[in-house]
Amino acid sequence: MINRLHSWIHQPGQGWDPVAPEYASEYAESEWRNINVVLIDQLEQRIGGFSGKRVLDLGGGPGQYSVAFARRGARVTWHDVSRTYQKIAARHAAEAGVQIVFSLGYLEEADRLITDPFDFVFTRLAWCYCMNDRRFARLVYSLIKPEGAAYIESNTPRFENPRGLKRLVYFLNNWFGWKIGHPHPPHGRLASLLNGYPITLMIPDYSNDLVDKIFLIKGKVTTS
Repeated sequence: MINRLHSWIHQPGQGWDPVAPEYASEYAESEWRNINVVLIDQLEQRIGGFSGKRVLDLGGGPGQYSVAFARRGARVTWHDVSRTYQKIAARHAAEAGVQIVFSLGYLEEADRLITDPFDFVFTRLAWCYCMNDRRFARLVYSLIKPEGAAYIESNTPRFENPRGLKRLVYFLNNWFGWKIGHPHPPHGRLASLLNGYPITLMIPDYSNDLVDKIFLIKGKVTTS
């Protein structure tokens, strides 16, 4: 409820931006320098190539993956809450000679895109910024077209190693699903939530206890 109230008061479309330009510039430089090309290659193989695929970079930040997917032939939509990151991503897209569709808003506001779901949904290190894990899992699933795929990467609480009042924030989220601020979801929660929907394939990667990684393929839609 606290995060929802915050979103009503602070509207990206009216000029509010949670990311300071100085931080955005520093973070973007690091992210662009350290982009995981091996991950992109693996995902390209798993989805049968990016060429012609409609891809959603959900929580796209400075746009390094949006541009990488577009350079491999994908039709990419970037969605993020920060106009500062949007400007950085747009500049890199122009320099790379690729086109990207930009959608500005909170993660939950990607629901405006549900009417035309995507071949591939990519969300990396952004899940903690959603307002409710269960509802966001439903949204992510809805954004994938039948037999489409998704890749989700999210830090776990061990990444932050919360102390003091932050431990209470994590306790409330871990045990009751209540979110105050942006606690990382507990290990295994995302796979558990998504397993509640028709899925043809799910490959969780728990090799690093600081981050959960999930690749999934959505099931077919059956009609009776």
